[in-house]
Amino acid sequence: MLEILKDIRYFIKNKKSNFRQKLDSYIVKYQYKRLLKNTVSFNESETTNMVAPLRTKPHVLFITEKWFDSHPELGITSYEHYLFGSLEASGLMTQNQFHFDEFYYRHHRSGDATLLKLLINSKPDLIVLGWVCNGNPKHNPRMETLNIIHSTMNIPIVAIWSDSVRPFIMAMAESLLPFITLNVVWDSTTAYLEITQHEEKYLPLWVPQDPRLFYNPNRERDIDISFIGGIKNYPDRLRGIQALRTNGLEVYQAGGRSENPLSISQYAETYMRSKIALNFCGSLDKVQSKARIYEATLCGALLMEANNPETEKWFEPMVDFVPFANESDLVEKTRYYLEHDNERMEISMKGYEKAKNQYSGEMFWRTILSRVFTP
Repeated sequence: MLEILKDIRYFIKNKKSNFRQKLDSYIVKYQYKRLLKNTVSFNESETTNMVAPLRTKPHVLFITEKWFDSHPELGITSYEHYLFGSLEASGLMTQNQFHFDEFYYRHHRSGDATLLKLLINSKPDLIVLGWVCNGNPKHNPRMETLNIIHSTMNIPIVAIWSDSVRPFIMAMAESLLPFITLNVVWDSTTAYLEITQHEEKYLPLWVPQDPRLFYNPNRERDIDISFIGGIKNYPDRLRGIQALRTNGLEVYQAGGRSENPLSISQYAETYMRSKIALNFCGSLDKVQSKARIYEATLCGALLMEANNPETEKWFEPMVDFVPFANESDLVEKTRYYLEHDNERMEISMKGYEKAKNQYSGEMFWRTILSRVFTP
């Protein structure tokens, strides 16, 4: 009897889901047809700066969250310096942004119709989509909206995924495949391969940074060791930092969206002042290459990273950064490189040069443009 009830619930749930999808599809198609029939104009109370300037370069529209995880209290999304800032600094394309979470907070309805207005008016050459994986479904475009963009408007869509080691994230990525030109994954070069049958639609890349924020000032460094990020829910971070402190090595720790947050300029400034910047790569039972490894190296700090195969795809151990195997190894190597300045600075400079020359924001965008627009 219990199994029968489960089957009934599953059937009802799927029926509701299918009905909702069909209704969404009808609504979006109806809105789009109306927009094409009528002169499209913008209500300034809904959105501003919606029409692209006169084109001298390709134009990209970012469809992303406005706030981190769509929560205003957590501050502006990291896409601000990862995507918007790095592209602006590169000078390769013009851009504007549409944020579904901001639209919903202001107007208490989905932003699909307004997005379609924007697309009809501005006709971007590329859309970069940052899917909101937690929270209200109205913080993302409807599937039918993506279908219209992809199939009717013929605008390529590049989706960005920052936690591909999490199965539910990749399930979402797979569900968008019919509408996506390219899925860019930031954290792992292998996790998506375990899930997809369409490897050609994925591209592992580094996390781009705004070079106006993350750079090497070539000045004296007055912080011996730093770790910037949350620690409450990360046992490996707690163990590593505690081991250093127990052995008389002071660690400056700050950051984390809900713990001791820093502004992005304070965040970068800390790396510019640090001799050694720590990173821990664990996520669930897998490892990731974190944005922190590019931020630290671009600011000229010596990256000291928990030993893992993902970071080694981008940086060479003991040449560009120093890996550690466990807490005792971390303590030993940290003490050694604080006592041997020349060796520390030699490795940190090689890490900086590699990050600057091979993993810049400009190189990130050139790689995407090449992949999307090269026949």
